[in-house]
Amino acid sequence: MYSGNLEMAVRDAKWRQLELVINNILNSKSVSLPNWLQSFESIYHLSVQEDEDFLRKKVIVTLERFVKQLSKGHLSSTSLETLLSTYSTLWCQYRENCNCMRPLLLYMDNLDVNGKTALGSFQKLGNKYLTNKICEHKFDEHFAELKAWQTELLQPMAADIVRLLISKILTNQRDEIDNTSIQIMREVGFSFERAFQISGGNQAYRENFEMPFLEGMSECYRKESSEIKVEELGAVKYVEKALAMIQANIDLTSRILNEGLVEEVKSAFVQHYFTDKKDWVLSECDQMVAEERNNELESLYKFLKYIPNYDFEELKSNFKNLVEKNLIASITNLKGQDVHMKFINNLLECHIKYRNMIREIFDDDNSFVTVLDKVFVRAMKKNTMKEANIPLTSAEMLARYCDSILREKDMPDNIKVFQELSYSFKTVFPYIYESDVFEKFYAQLMSGRLIQNSVRSMEPEEEMVKLLQQECGSEYAKKLTTMLTDNKLSSDLTNEFTQTNVIGIKFTIKVSTNAVWPMSDKNVLKFTPPNVIENVMHQFEKFYLRKHNDHKLTWMHHFSPCELWINIYEKRYIATMNTFLLAILLLFQDRDQISFNEVNTFLNTDENTLARHVAILVDSKFLKSDTKEVSAASTFKFNAGYKNKKTIVIIPAASKRVTLKENSKIIKTVEADRKGFLQTVIVRVMKKQKEMCHNDLIAEVISKTEGRFSASASMIKKEIESLIEREYLSRKPDNKNVYLYIA
Repeated sequence: MYSGNLEMAVRDAKWRQLELVINNILNSKSVSLPNWLQSFESIYHLSVQEDEDFLRKKVIVTLERFVKQLSKGHLSSTSLETLLSTYSTLWCQYRENCNCMRPLLLYMDNLDVNGKTALGSFQKLGNKYLTNKICEHKFDEHFAELKAWQTELLQPMAADIVRLLISKILTNQRDEIDNTSIQIMREVGFSFERAFQISGGNQAYRENFEMPFLEGMSECYRKESSEIKVEELGAVKYVEKALAMIQANIDLTSRILNEGLVEEVKSAFVQHYFTDKKDWVLSECDQMVAEERNNELESLYKFLKYIPNYDFEELKSNFKNLVEKNLIASITNLKGQDVHMKFINNLLECHIKYRNMIREIFDDDNSFVTVLDKVFVRAMKKNTMKEANIPLTSAEMLARYCDSILREKDMPDNIKVFQELSYSFKTVFPYIYESDVFEKFYAQLMSGRLIQNSVRSMEPEEEMVKLLQQECGSEYAKKLTTMLTDNKLSSDLTNEFTQTNVIGIKFTIKVSTNAVWPMSDKNVLKFTPPNVIENVMHQFEKFYLRKHNDHKLTWMHHFSPCELWINIYEKRYIATMNTFLLAILLLFQDRDQISFNEVNTFLNTDENTLARHVAILVDSKFLKSDTKEVSAASTFKFNAGYKNKKTIVIIPAASKRVTLKENSKIIKTVEADRKGFLQTVIVRVMKKQKEMCHNDLIAEVISKTEGRFSASASMIKKEIESLIEREYLSRKPDNKNVYLYIA
């Protein structure tokens, strides 16, 4: 502790020495090593006296005086044109000099924090900082140099500097960016951030810089945007101009301002150039979409995306109308036997086109994908199909499409076949709201392929069933898996049978599980097969029943394809037909003509079935009839003059396919299955809940049937009533709207 005049003289001397060093540093003058080290000793001696604030006050006054002189000497006489560059230069130099001085302030802070530490370490500390290893400043006011800069220079000139900064930014947005100007503007913004945030806090920084800066920028954007003659420019060119301007704005401000402020400046720009002009720009939206001006639409989407919380409703509505119009047009009034191929291919073509449009034009925006999905779902519904004059359901169309691809013989690459089918199925199937109908038709058609040996390869068949399992669950494709297993076992069974029996003909057997395969034995053709086939049938029955004596075999002749070689003069034809047609043709092996009644005697069948099948052979030109219509009075001759460019002839009845007449039977089967499925779901839900009100039960059951079919409330209510009658459920005595589960 000092006392008297001597002590004050020592204190003043210590301070003068330290003040000289500080002023030399601030003025970019050199400091000798002895003086530098002496400064730390002076700080120590001045800090340990009783008047603890003496040193701090002196340092602050020195800094404030220097900054004030700096302002008067350099900025007061500077023109507005050069004010920013002069200010930036002074700020950079001041900041650099303060960094050099910071070890002194840090040492002063450390003494204050550590409670006046002993003298020992100050020389060591001084030597350390002579190596220019500048430590981060850790203290409060504490950034005295920034406080001085804020109060003595920046705050009085803040309004002018902000205004000039705004002008400089706008000039650089319009003209070519000048890197020197960028550096100046960056330092100006940084000076506000450092001086106000660190010495005065975020609120001071916001009030003195951010708010006036943003208000000024916003006003300039408002004025400039209002001066653009949008009607003369046109919506398309205006959108392109606005997009180019905002990109230039972002590129420039991100090099000058902090990230948060860049976003706020962008928001101000968007408000005046985008949001305020939105309705006018959208006036051409419907025409852009209708004419599919994709480049313009891409720019429009980017333009609208800048607008906060914009939902693109106008654009999505026009996009929906476009897709709907073209999709419905592509599937309306399709004709021909390959209508299913045209239907699915047109769907795929439309989907690919507009999905790519979403990906490329609308930045793969999920909300546009949702619009596309809704249009396709609607197109697949029964009412839309009827309006498009298509007699089949979308589920059947897809099943028939898969059937045609899997029968295709012209594509040798099985992997390519499955890839094509997999893509088509995954694209279309999610839009089919009746997956149970698809499963029924697919199973029916698959059974036809397997039975008729018209499968191009088993590999795509197996991969397709796996795909159905992945998409719909193992239970969905359970029967299809069993059909493939039966087909494999039948192949093994045929090999074993032909190796152990002499049968004289090429013979393949298909043993199918009656409960799984979509075939009924109610329509089995009853007739006496030709001896050559009947003998093989008896041999196989004995062979099979020795292995499975508890099974019963039913021969499905109307599903059984046969190949018959027919030699007419020097040409051989290979005719494919069912067993019944084969039996009729074989009668002409040893006779030239035969009457209807004689044929019936040999085959022992009913007249209607016989007339229908003989008519097929007459229409195929293999037989001639002496009457225009086949009847009991007809007599038939084999057509020895038969000619055909093809050597392989398929007689239509041999290719047993799903006919329109059978569609109603399949649909009836689906309806019966749905009733059973609904009842099962209702019982499971009630067994778990025990008690549920009507509306909750309906909602729960509908949620459980989604993806399989669309269950209506009336359908569910009907099955609830059925379960009540059968005493699976009951109504609560005091509330008829509540159901109870009966254990």
